Amino acid sequence: MAEDSSEIVKEQSESVAAANLKVMGDGPAFYGNLAYQLSLDGLSGWRTINQAIVGKVAEAIIGTQPSEGGADVAALQQLMKGAQTTPPVTP
Repeated sequence: MAEDSSEIVKEQSESVAAANLKVMGDGPAFYGNLAYQLSLDGLSGWRTINQAIVGKVAEAIIGTQPSEGGADVAALQQLMKGAQTTPPVTP
């Protein structure tokens, strides 16, 4: 800055320089906080999906009669046994 500048011009220049420094210094924190917020938003989306799945499973368990539940377990056990003893397909 030229030595013959008025005091007001010097103060304004210093003020602008200080504001620019603050903006440049706050940039990484701003983008870090933005990334953090976006990650939380993504997690809440997954949380909503998980809650929906758990709700449907709970509804299915509550709505199943004991006689139906026994048949479902037996059918699942048969499928598991079949999957364990079935040899793999060979070309």
